[in-house]
Amino acid sequence: MDEILKTRVKDLCAKIRSGQIKSTEIVKACFKRIKETETKVKAFLKLNEDRSLKQAAKADDKVKTGAECGFLEGVPIGIKDNIMVKGESMTSASKYLENYISPYDATVIEKLKEAGAIFAGRTNMDEFAMGGSTETSVYQKTANPWNIDYIPGGSSGGSAAAVSSGMVPFALGSDTGGSIRQPAGFCGIVGYKPSYGLISRYGVCALASSFDQIGVLSKTVKDASLLTSVIACGDYRDPVCETGEQTDYASEIYNQDILKTVRIGIPKQLSNYKADEEITKYFGEAINKLKLEGTTAVEIDIPAYKYVPALYKVIMCAEVSANIATFDGIRYGYRSPNGRNLNDEYAKSRAESLGYEVKKRILFGTYVLSAKNYYRCYHQAQRVRTLLINQIIDAYKKCDFIFSPATLQMPVKFGEKLSEECDIFLTAANLAGLPGITVPCSFTSSGMPMGVHFMGSRFSDAKLFQIADAFERISGFDINKYPNL
Repeated sequence: MDEILKTRVKDLCAKIRSGQIKSTEIVKACFKRIKETETKVKAFLKLNEDRSLKQAAKADDKVKTGAECGFLEGVPIGIKDNIMVKGESMTSASKYLENYISPYDATVIEKLKEAGAIFAGRTNMDEFAMGGSTETSVYQKTANPWNIDYIPGGSSGGSAAAVSSGMVPFALGSDTGGSIRQPAGFCGIVGYKPSYGLISRYGVCALASSFDQIGVLSKTVKDASLLTSVIACGDYRDPVCETGEQTDYASEIYNQDILKTVRIGIPKQLSNYKADEEITKYFGEAINKLKLEGTTAVEIDIPAYKYVPALYKVIMCAEVSANIATFDGIRYGYRSPNGRNLNDEYAKSRAESLGYEVKKRILFGTYVLSAKNYYRCYHQAQRVRTLLINQIIDAYKKCDFIFSPATLQMPVKFGEKLSEECDIFLTAANLAGLPGITVPCSFTSSGMPMGVHFMGSRFSDAKLFQIADAFERISGFDINKYPNL
């Protein structure tokens, strides 16, 4: 594998600016790796090689002439295919949007363009981000680079597989119930979901609006903090996005004493779920490594964790039903040629263009929002969600971060199902609007990576990066190891 692709993003940026390496060299190395591995992994739905090379040449000219360079000038990135890039297709891996061209840039894309990043291509995903395996994409199934018979996780599986296999240095994803952090754990990379409201969602195809957040997939925590520094900002166009100045999360990430001063909370409820044997083993080793560095581990009790799968299903599907209501085949997207009247047009446009998983969630969401079931299902779920949030807030009186395995299962083969409890500790962060980060910690006996998860209190993102970076340094996980494809 080309040594350029093993260079961390911060070092790539420095070398580009100093003229030690050209952006065109990096882009060529990325597309060479893509050509070697994409037929097996299938991480991308669309590639922009010619345009990327032209952008790289412009970046090199900037450096040569001494012009001002952006924060990520000349560095390639993968973009999940539910994020709008003006003038490009955005399919959300669905037949419904196969001919849709984005009329404007998402806020995160505006920020990346200002920073000089190069968009290598659009990564595969579960259809409308509904799924946890990237199998519901109508175009292709993405494979886990460490074993192509297994799923990479989802819904941001394409982004995770692209970074894990070395096709791009980092990628954007979206996280509704663990959709960045779960595939990051399965693919042996870092996956970060910010506090709710830290990163604008303007220009991103909505799944469940009270859960959704744009986040980052990268090889290292430092790279994740670097990209977050670029895209995190206030935005009046996203009503829940907090206003404020941009923060440089990367500049103060190194804190050698943090492990001696923080307390990690281990959920008592971990023992209630059957985790894979090796996950339990390596998670225990991770706790011991932290303790040896002076970290205090305390047991915390959050009884409402048991409701997380049901809460997520009810509230998420209700919001899916409301958000997908705009997809009617009239204003944009797929329009059935077989409609005989307006109602028939609505029904057939959806029936012919949406996949099974999307239809299932729309139907269930409509059911829980019906007059008969609203208070019994949806309203009650929101009350229990508040209970969960309050219990997590109480837990932070005893600890600074909640520490758990990233998932309770290792990735499964295509066609097999993960348990409903697999992502329970990831999904809790979305329900509570809290930041979370998955960091790889070990390889199992089968050669597959596994990760651990840190969840912080709201807007503790800077400190979350610090502890994740510190753990990365003591974990023993080889970040320079790539799958042999």
